[in-house]
Amino acid sequence: MRYLFFFFIFLPFVEIYTLIVIGNYIGAFNAILLIILTGIIGLYLLRNQGIRSLINLRSNPKGFDPTADNILKTLFTPIGGFLMLIPGFVTGFFGLLILLPLTRIFIIGLIFSYLGPINNNPMKNKANEDWIEGEYKKDK
Repeated sequence: MRYLFFFFIFLPFVEIYTLIVIGNYIGAFNAILLIILTGIIGLYLLRNQGIRSLINLRSNPKGFDPTADNILKTLFTPIGGFLMLIPGFVTGFFGLLILLPLTRIFIIGLIFSYLGPINNNPMKNKANEDWIEGEYKKDK
């Protein structure tokens, strides 16, 4: 969580730097048109696929398949569309990576390997660590 603050502080600087570098290669006008194009694609994906899939996930109609792959695809489609909606090349690139099926699987694997196993009941394991076995004899 502490890295999230630094991420949001340095993201605009990285976006501006990549805009300047790519603008030098392809031209300023073409770079701005490319950013507008990714924003339009992100808006389209967010409006048509992302919100509809979130509504289907929430209401869970009979036609919706609640497998883990479908649920993660449903959750990652609006995230990818939102990242493409943010103006910039870096966020657009990560949004595109999230929307592609092959790279989405890789990104989900990285996220789950970083998070590790989820411990549902930490007090249960804590109680087992504090247990000491032994015998006692009552004095009269």
